[in-house]
Amino acid sequence: MPEITLLKDLLEAASEAAYQAGKITLGYFQSGHIEVETKADDSPVTLADKKAEQFIRQFVQKHFPGHAILGEEFGETPGTSPYRWIIDPIDGTKSFSHGVPLYGTMIGIEDRRIKDAVAGVVYFPALKELYSAAKGTGAYCNGRRIQVSDVSELKDAVVLVTDMTHAYDHPRAECYDAIQRRSKFVRTWGDCYGHMLVAAGRTEVMLDPKMHLWDVAALKPIIEEAGGKFFDWNGANGLYIDDAIACNAELEQEVIELLEIEDLSDF
Repeated sequence: MPEITLLKDLLEAASEAAYQAGKITLGYFQSGHIEVETKADDSPVTLADKKAEQFIRQFVQKHFPGHAILGEEFGETPGTSPYRWIIDPIDGTKSFSHGVPLYGTMIGIEDRRIKDAVAGVVYFPALKELYSAAKGTGAYCNGRRIQVSDVSELKDAVVLVTDMTHAYDHPRAECYDAIQRRSKFVRTWGDCYGHMLVAAGRTEVMLDPKMHLWDVAALKPIIEEAGGKFFDWNGANGLYIDDAIACNAELEQEVIELLEIEDLSDF
């Protein structure tokens, strides 16, 4: 495990990069003339996504020239260091392009020696909220320590999902259905915003039916340092996952049990 001092330095740098890149996105947000392109994978992208990622890449290359970079919009840049910066310049581009403020600029820093993210930053420019964490140092929002809630039963929990249609299209849609039916209520405050609501103890469970590495890398250390759990829809913890669930520690077992049930017809 890297020394805490080094991780704090990396986290401080990533926080500055995310903040400055987020300010770039605000120049396009609610501008009334944002052009949205559709990529090969059918996901949207705007000029703001590209400009923000370009800034972060230039920041890393200037201050950490040996570090590798992986970004959603411009792919992989190899490096000589074991550290890789993983960038999602705008997570929630659909929200962003419709003028909804629940989008975030995300940076995760992976230590490839341990195959895990050791630091993460999520900045919500329109909300002026910056979430951050490095392994072993706790999770914070705007410098204030955060932690997950202590709600211990799904019947008292608020469950979030990015997209209900995608959740019902997922091969394990019955698991989503069981979890949301057992909950207190469900909302679609999705994308990275939903995960940070779990980390801050404002909600209890966040389900994402489709994830990429740049979606996961910043979220995982923040959720875990806030005392939460982060795993895929098969219940496996890891950085390289294709879907994700974030929840508080008290609810982990109940959620896992629902994921493991083969016949959920009674729920």
